[in-house]
Amino acid sequence: MSGESFRVDLRGIVDILSHHLYSSPRVYLRELMQNARDAVVARSELDPTAPQEIAVEVEDGGAVLVRDHGIGLTEEEMRSVLATIGASSKRSDFTRVRRQYLGQFGIGLLSCFLIADRIEVRSRSARSADAPTMSWVGSSDGTFTITPAETPLPDAGTEVRVQARADDREWVDPVRVRLLAERFASLLELPISLRTTPRQPAELVSTRTPPWRTSDFEAAEWCRRELGFTPLAMLPVDVPTAGVVGVAFISDSPGRVGNRHGDTVYSHGMFVADDNVQLAPNWAYFVRLAVEGGGLPLTASRESLQDSSAIGEVKAQIGTQLRQGIEHFALRDPVGFDRFMDVHAKGILAMAAGDDDMLDLVIGHVPWETSEGTMTLAQILRISDDVQYTASMTDFTAFAPLLRARKALLVNGSYVYGSEILRKVRERRGHAARVRAFDPHSFVDELPEPSDDDAAARGFESQARIVLDRLGVDLDLREFAPASTPSLFVAAPSEQYRGQPADADAEADPWADLLSAPASPPTRPRLVMNVSSEAVRSLGQVRDERVRAEAISGLYVIGLLRAGETLDERHGELLSSTLHTLIAAAGSRE
Repeated sequence: MSGESFRVDLRGIVDILSHHLYSSPRVYLRELMQNARDAVVARSELDPTAPQEIAVEVEDGGAVLVRDHGIGLTEEEMRSVLATIGASSKRSDFTRVRRQYLGQFGIGLLSCFLIADRIEVRSRSARSADAPTMSWVGSSDGTFTITPAETPLPDAGTEVRVQARADDREWVDPVRVRLLAERFASLLELPISLRTTPRQPAELVSTRTPPWRTSDFEAAEWCRRELGFTPLAMLPVDVPTAGVVGVAFISDSPGRVGNRHGDTVYSHGMFVADDNVQLAPNWAYFVRLAVEGGGLPLTASRESLQDSSAIGEVKAQIGTQLRQGIEHFALRDPVGFDRFMDVHAKGILAMAAGDDDMLDLVIGHVPWETSEGTMTLAQILRISDDVQYTASMTDFTAFAPLLRARKALLVNGSYVYGSEILRKVRERRGHAARVRAFDPHSFVDELPEPSDDDAAARGFESQARIVLDRLGVDLDLREFAPASTPSLFVAAPSEQYRGQPADADAEADPWADLLSAPASPPTRPRLVMNVSSEAVRSLGQVRDERVRAEAISGLYVIGLLRAGETLDERHGELLSSTLHTLIAAAGSRE
């Protein structure tokens, strides 16, 4: 039984390339420059003194020509490499330097059929001084011819000419070719010249210094030009074991948490992608990388990196370097770091809620509002053995002065993800006894009450209860500092403060209303009056009950304001009535 070869429909292969492998026909120019570059590298192994220039020319009539002084091809190599999909002369002859190559000549040349029906190749091998120049002409119908070239090349190398179809002339337009050449080859170390018309001089489109090797000013200019923003900071990235090197630009806008914009990746200087998300952790949503991929292998399309264990290792190391870089940034440039935190603190808190490594960054560098001023959690834990936090902005506003007076520390955890972060800090070993949630009701219950024989404190109690009852509020007389705080509004306790967390997933019991004990009346808000306050103690000396009632109403509104509660129209009218009565009473005494 004899074996048979697969039959390949070249038009079908081109359709697969255009719809499933390559993202755009534009890759034809990248593949031609990659092949030329690889051929030059291969020849340099044989002759380091060989010329290394690559020329790209746009010809009249809708054709592009790419010429190199590389290793070249013999007639047999043309037959095996150019006519066999996936073949590469580099496999057998240059295995030891395989990592230096970008492409694969056979399949790369096929990409030209995305825009053309005819490809012409002239090549002269560098393996012998008298090698002839051979011509290979391939057609999109799957046929090719190999003949001695009518016009020999003066030196070893290869010349590829691609004649675009009429419908695809846009891809060989001089302006388009310049944009593509500069996009793909700007960082290649080999000189690539571009001539867009026969009458124009050639211009160099490669050998530009990558942003990770330039000055900070030039790197920032690259970021503005290529990524569209002015970086808040630039952090170095270097993973020598994988040959990965680059720079991380910190964005100047908040962005979306967990939604990373793509990174710009090169391979041996050739542009690969500007939407890569394989090399940085998800928490680094505010970072854009520009990196040389080094030894990381590319996919068949050369438009992304192959997923591998090496990718995971590089990603982990880059994540570590980013965290360390941010910490160094905080130390060396406090002003710049403050700008960074103004833009990205919310997002960093969001990521730290689910990432322990980011939690360390938050503990060390994110500022928090406290009853003693703004400070980081690391500073807070150094100065206090009893740290309390609240998830309510109204509680923080109302109680921060009271805790400050008692030399205790209250942290405002009302910001987005704030309470989650503080709970995680509490759960850390060594912090559990020092960090706890603040319970305003327990705090008030522990404040001392005035004695029963304190006439100044008890003289107005009965009337105050009547006034506040009409307002739907309970009275609570307590003694606390500072005395400048006459009243404190405390909202009705939620389930979390009662110690009975609601179970949202519990199934309702239809017999509960009939079989359970009568429900206790709902707990109302309370107004805590500070009997240390001169204004409060003076209420007992006011003989006019109407004036005293209005004053009590005024203390209620003051309590609301100090707690940060929103006042409605009813409260405005109440405050207006109180002021009118007190002003009139003061005037009648004169």
